[in-house]
Amino acid sequence: MIWQKRIALHISFWLIYFSAILFNDLYLSSSFLADPSMKWFIKALLAQLSLMAVKVPAVYYVNYSLIPRWLRSTQKIKLGIESLFAVVILLGANRAIVHFIIWPHIYEESLELPTLTVIARFLYSFLEILQIVGIAATIKLFRLRIGAIKNEKKLLQEKFTSELQHLKAQINPHFLFNSLNSIFSLSRIQSDKTPDMVLKLSNILRYMLYESEKKMATLEDELKIINDYIDLQLMRYGEKVQVIKEINIDFAGAQITPLLILPLIENSFKHGISGAQEISMINFKLQLNNDELEVQTKNILSRESVVLEKKEGIGLVNIKRQLELLYRDYSLNYFEKENFFIVDLKIKLKSYVGSELFDSRG
Repeated sequence: MIWQKRIALHISFWLIYFSAILFNDLYLSSSFLADPSMKWFIKALLAQLSLMAVKVPAVYYVNYSLIPRWLRSTQKIKLGIESLFAVVILLGANRAIVHFIIWPHIYEESLELPTLTVIARFLYSFLEILQIVGIAATIKLFRLRIGAIKNEKKLLQEKFTSELQHLKAQINPHFLFNSLNSIFSLSRIQSDKTPDMVLKLSNILRYMLYESEKKMATLEDELKIINDYIDLQLMRYGEKVQVIKEINIDFAGAQITPLLILPLIENSFKHGISGAQEISMINFKLQLNNDELEVQTKNILSRESVVLEKKEGIGLVNIKRQLELLYRDYSLNYFEKENFFIVDLKIKLKSYVGSELFDSRG
């Protein structure tokens, strides 16, 4: 099928070119204009067909021999010399066809030309061959460039997918490890909360397995998983932690990359829970207004928290990289303020570009 399409394209190219030069030859010919008969039409047709015996090999030599070898070769001088020989042979063949076939046998005229006219006709033949070879070579190089762009895009998409999967593979075991620790802590004291905790973890893992493979999820579904995670952590810590949630969204069906927000909450619990007896405070704020999503987490800096440079952890590093890959318009800031660690994420949801990033970002 591919070869049939290619053959059809080549035939179409030569038909268009031949029709153009035949029309040009007829309506620039004083003989045809003086006597626009079938006789002169056939003579012009045969003359142009004869010259195609040089033009066709010239085009295919350049496109399928010279250009591929030139692109791969390090011996440009050798190919340059070969090209010069090819030009001489093609010009000689062209002038031989004109001198010994076209004029005496097609137009039935003798051809006695002065030296300067012969030189001028060689130059004309050179330009005539150069014209069709140049057109064909331009098309060839353009197609090669398009093919190279497609291959480059394919490689970038594969790299993009691989890196994104790697980032998610880092997040999931990290979250699972923390959650299993929570369940283990409750199971040791034989808490009645253990079955509910297992159920909520099951919901989260199901979401991770099936929804995270999709490019997009609804904000409503993301919030359900976030609420399950918060409930799961509250079961573990009980009165030792207080979570204040502020949710204000104008469209629950808004699309977002799966599991982009959850690591922020996870990070707050990881670094915001104090080992002392005092109550730890975690604030979670999520707003969506006119496609602009703002997420803010705020947790008390516990005595066990590491310094700010180390506080990014797997979660924030991965979120930052995913944002770089997936969105054009976003900001991610985190800082310490009055004994609180604050993470502020803002995303313009319509700026999602995903795997089309490589053609879209300027």
